[in-house]
Amino acid sequence: MLSFNFGYRAERFAMRPPEQDWAINILEGAVRSGKTWCLHPKALYCCDYNVGGRKVITGVSKQSVYNNVLTDLFDLVGQRNYSYNRNTGQLRLCGSEWLVIGAKDEGSERYIRGLTVGVALCDEVSLMPQSFFQMLLSRMSPEGARLYGTTNPDSPYHWLKAEYLDNPELRSKKILWSDHFTMVDNPNLVPKFVESQKRLYTGFFYKRFIEGLWVVAEGAIYKDSWSEDLLYDLKDEPVVFKNKRFQRYIAIDYGTTNPMVFLDIYDDGKLYWVTREYYWDSAKQMRQKTDAEYADDLAEFIGPRRNAKVIIDPSAASFKAEMTKRGIWHVDADNDVNEGIRIVSMVLNQRMARFCRQTAPNTIQEMQTYAWDTKAVQRGEEKPLKIHDHGPDAFRYFAKTEVPYWRLAA
Repeated sequence: MLSFNFGYRAERFAMRPPEQDWAINILEGAVRSGKTWCLHPKALYCCDYNVGGRKVITGVSKQSVYNNVLTDLFDLVGQRNYSYNRNTGQLRLCGSEWLVIGAKDEGSERYIRGLTVGVALCDEVSLMPQSFFQMLLSRMSPEGARLYGTTNPDSPYHWLKAEYLDNPELRSKKILWSDHFTMVDNPNLVPKFVESQKRLYTGFFYKRFIEGLWVVAEGAIYKDSWSEDLLYDLKDEPVVFKNKRFQRYIAIDYGTTNPMVFLDIYDDGKLYWVTREYYWDSAKQMRQKTDAEYADDLAEFIGPRRNAKVIIDPSAASFKAEMTKRGIWHVDADNDVNEGIRIVSMVLNQRMARFCRQTAPNTIQEMQTYAWDTKAVQRGEEKPLKIHDHGPDAFRYFAKTEVPYWRLAA
């Protein structure tokens, strides 16, 4: 059985009956500050809350809701007090019927059209599409309907911040209540863990995830993470890569008119070594290669032993087909851009990567100039500029797909 101590902010929210809550209730702030745990007692209160309409739990996906909310909730209530169908999202909790719904893209709003919703628990609200959130609110027509949400901070231009959290009218009319959490609000965290989390982040990542501030992503993405100690000279490369069996990866950023990049990466159990790059820029070379030619180059790059796991952008369908035809083992990369950037930043902050000066020069240069799209930021979107991003994208594919969190937090 899990145990958890509530800090003052958490207890004030979690133990307050739904009858005393406002229509919209948002917990926002730093990672590991106890926000999600507050949803567990609130969910149990809501099981007995007499309100019309359906009771729903939402998140980026049903899987993320299961991982972030339900697993701990189920452990708390015990097997006899719940049943859950992970395919349909039908949940019976302490005698109350709930529906779990994923909200990963703009099309997700169709899952709640026609529903009347009395209670909504929302995990990571800022990652939901605005259209889904607006549709959900429009379905919450019963008297006494309640929405409870948690989120880490994002851009101050994000729709949740600009249109809801900073809306004085919603507060003056007692429609929206929110509270800000930091790690100090979670008494369950030991000092050693807090310090390890602080080491993972620098720059705006630190401001967001440790201080819980809504700050703009601007400038060079890895400017606060990059330093010369991430580089090494070829003469200093460990010879063990040549005569021992280490895990080897080839990370690919696919390009036709844009550059095609392969990165040769070795994992020695402590560090990730970017030992070589293949970089073909068809614009500079004034010749565009075919998928077959790129596959030839990849086979030569890997070598006759074929001892590498190839990680590639899942959208590169034609090139994946060419690799399959040649028997080159490959997997789709996890292409969550912003989460991938966050993980790469942590890898760099922890000094867990090394890049060879002589054999990966383009990737090294691009890692230092990879920048946020300032025009997109003003629209409340966060994405990198689509220039000089090919080596960084390849390394991001590798990091997001293969680097486990326990290695980062060790």
